[in-house]
Amino acid sequence: MPTNFGANQYVNEFYNLRATIDGIELPSITSLKMKHKVNSARSVTITFNNRESLEMLRIGGELTINFGLSDAYANKTIKFEEGTNLGLVHTPNPNDFVGKIKEIKPSLETTTATALDLVSELATSKIENIRYQDYGSQDMYMVAKDICDYENIETSHLDSTMKYDNQQEQGKLQKYYNIYGFQTRKSFLDKMFNLMSFNPNDTDNFKSSTSPSETYMNDPFPFLEGKQMDFFAPNKFDKRAKPVLKVSPNESNIVGSGLVGTISANKIINSVTISTKQTPPQSVTVEDGDSIKKYVVSAQNFEFDSTDPTTLSRAAYIIFQKFRAPTTTYSMELTGAEWVQLGDLVEVSSPLMSQSELFPVVQKEITVEDRVVTKLGVGVPSIEPKELLQLIQR
Repeated sequence: MPTNFGANQYVNEFYNLRATIDGIELPSITSLKMKHKVNSARSVTITFNNRESLEMLRIGGELTINFGLSDAYANKTIKFEEGTNLGLVHTPNPNDFVGKIKEIKPSLETTTATALDLVSELATSKIENIRYQDYGSQDMYMVAKDICDYENIETSHLDSTMKYDNQQEQGKLQKYYNIYGFQTRKSFLDKMFNLMSFNPNDTDNFKSSTSPSETYMNDPFPFLEGKQMDFFAPNKFDKRAKPVLKVSPNESNIVGSGLVGTISANKIINSVTISTKQTPPQSVTVEDGDSIKKYVVSAQNFEFDSTDPTTLSRAAYIIFQKFRAPTTTYSMELTGAEWVQLGDLVEVSSPLMSQSELFPVVQKEITVEDRVVTKLGVGVPSIEPKELLQLIQR
């Protein structure tokens, strides 16, 4: 009989793996690789070496995965670590997966099958004429929830807002935004999320007489846990924020390449020239002296629709504010970290930094073979300068 969870397969003394194809138990999986990234479909690749499982596969078949602590350890409590949220209540099944099989690679010895989760359904949805009048001046968070309500994606967790009060225009869908027209749901969602994360000064606060000050949603991106859609929105201004995990090069659970940091100057822009499209062209140049002194000059020119000098200067200022410093990202391979979720904060201590710093998890990869290794990517996804300029002009 079809089941919700599939066969309970032993991985090792701590973990079990359950899987189904179209509701039928899928046995004898020898390895599992799960890749999850914000604003992208999660992919799962399974490997097995028996004919029975191969005959169950089909392109478009629904694959469900439930991976986590074995029944014997199901009630295991993660030990609390002072100064973190480690051990507090988390999503109970962060590694549940529901998706459609997109690729099958059969061979004489082993077979692999790769599936993508339901975010891919948004990317390949029917082309629709998405119009402002379909939504009106609604909170963009709630518009995004409506767009994600598609092909069995569950949106019940999406009950927040952009954290602006009703008198503020910012955070609400506007008629003049250049994001409408014939497109997939994911195309519209991407454009709107760029607008949701765009704040020139990163300082606008929502103030309430009954609750602490909070900021707007900063750098939000959608992702799925099983069938449940969530929006990842770290609040870098919240001084109360705590990490779920502390990581340093000497941690005992670090394996493989360990803690690898990247400080990159490839995207630094500290001298911005904005020119107009008129004839003869006008231009405005804005520079950041401190950044140039530290990292040498890195200049770029952009073309802008407006001819107003104040608007040109403001656009140039916004660009170098976002790109005047190097970007820092880290990757790490850990054991016992499969419970960490996208959007969780991780505190990183590294010789690359003078002090520890908090970073959100933006990428996660789990490899399940004879042992379980989780690879995390932490940092802040960055928008391209040309996309930023488009947001300014919108």
